Amino acid sequence: MLQCNAPTSVSACPLGAPARCPHCGDWMVAPLASEFVADAEIRHHWACENCAQASTTTIPLCVP
Repeated sequence: MLQCNAPTSVSACPLGAPARCPHCGDWMVAPLASEFVADAEIRHHWACENCAQASTTTIPLCVP
């Protein structure tokens, strides 16, 4: 008999979700660079293709 031991609930964190430019509101799909910060978070550095402004987003890591 085939058994599956998959968890019934999953805690998901969007680590690479698209972001809106805080300057013009256009969608930014992929960050220029990402870095791990020692306090259990990921920092994405963006450059908007529409207005050419730079921005940064910070995402806390999901730690059970």
